[in-house]
Parts: sequence; C-alpha cells; structure tokens
Amino acid sequence: MIKILRFLAKYYLIPASLVWVLHSCTVKEDRTDCPCFLEVLIPEKDLISAPVILTGWTTEEVFLDRLSPGRMQDAYTYRVPRTMLHFSAFEGVSECIEEKNMVTVPLGSQCDSLYAFIDLVDCTGETASTTVHFHKQFATVTLQIVNESFPSEDYSFAVSSGSSGLDMLSLQAVPGNFSYQPRLDENKRMSFRLPRQGDDSLSLSVTHISGDSVLFPLGRYISDSGYDWDATDLKDIYISLDIARNHVTIGVAGWENAGEFEQSTIEM
Repeated sequence: MIKILRFLAKYYLIPASLVWVLHSCTVKEDRTDCPCFLEVLIPEKDLISAPVILTGWTTEEVFLDRLSPGRMQDAYTYRVPRTMLHFSAFEGVSECIEEKNMVTVPLGSQCDSLYAFIDLVDCTGETASTTVHFHKQFATVTLQIVNESFPSEDYSFAVSSGSSGLDMLSLQAVPGNFSYQPRLDENKRMSFRLPRQGDDSLSLSVTHISGDSVLFPLGRYISDSGYDWDATDLKDIYISLDIARNHVTIGVAGWENAGEFEQSTIEM
C-alpha cells in the first residue's frame, strides 16, 4: 500500500492492482457518487533527479503526492471525483514556496530549476489517464561584462521584476516581487534563474560604491529581441553589457541573431 501523504474526504491513493477489487458501484446503481480512477504515467522517471509534486484540483485540492527521485514507479493511480480534473506535475521545487496552487520564488532568491506538466483530464468516466512530460519553466540568464578594465569590486548588481512564480494549474506567471543580487565571478560573468515573466518589468540595477546607480530595462530589451515567455520550454538568455558605452546585447540559446540596445541617459 502506497503511503498516503494527504487526502481529501474519500479520494485517496491506492495501488492500481486493487482498483477493481475496491470498486463497489455496479451498472444498476446511480453512478453520480462513484469515483473515477486516474492513472498517472511517468515514462521518464529514470531521468528525474529532483523531487516531484503531483496535484489534482477541481474547485479545491483533490490529492497531493510528493515523489522522491530514484524510487518512482512507472504509474500511480488516484481515486478522484467524476468531473474534469486539473492535473499538474512539478519537478525541482526546492527553495521555492508551494502554497495552494502556486509556486513562488522567495524574495532575495533565484528561481529553482523548475520543470512542469499540466493537463485537464476528463475524469467523468470510470477510468482516466494522463502521461507526464516535463517542460522547462525557468530561464537561466548569463550576463557578461565586456569591459576588461571594469573594476568589479566597486559595483554591485540587483535584478528585479513583477513576476515571482507560477500558477500550478495554468503555468502562467504569478504577479509578485522578484528580487535577486547576483555576483560577478573572476571572468566578469554572472548568472541567475528567472521564472516565467508576465510582463517586461525585469530590470538590472548597477550600483557604484559611491551610491550612483543605473537601471537597465532588461525586460523590454528581451521582449524587443523576440523572446517568448509563453513558449512551452523557456530558452536561456545571454546578455553582454558594455558599461562604458551603455550598450546591451541580448542573445537567446539556439538563435543565430542577437538584439543590440543602447541607453543614452546614464550617469555614473
């Protein structure tokens, strides 16, 4: 018997082999209150290296299950109400906060390496199934300062935006405050992970030890370069920043062309 982590009313997790043994409804009975048995298939379980969260929702949570990597089965069966069911599977939730039907990034942190799958499953019959195929829900942004003589120790960096996470049922960006302070390495390069963005509010603040600061509207530059935040799998982003000329170049993984942008009203 699979250990039940949480259940709602009579809807609970049971082994697939006992589905028909425990099924008490007959063809002569009113099937309105009879359950549907939902089978969740995970064909890529051997490739999964992070914890997985499975959830089912109607107007409220029907089931929630947490699976550990290395001990996953090929399939799980859940007893659910006979209705259309919102199903989601998330891989890689670590520092992010899971609350109700949202996964959000804590203030001051970068996004986890989140992969997810959602499905609206027709569970109005006796049985139903869904097959999990994870998709990339974060973009790794790598920023390179191109000025060789740039005094890294004299500057600090901060990125912020108005999108702080994901809706687990729609994979749409969740409004909220995202803020993270990446650090340059010895090669004048830094990277950070962003969740899906719902607008162009992403910005980079470059601050000198004197207190002078410059704000680069990265969200607008990324959008103008043609980047699609609604893509099924988010692509990684590469940015080169010429501080001396206030010049920004935006590149995207797998793209041949890059967008170039300049700011003319900067004082440092």
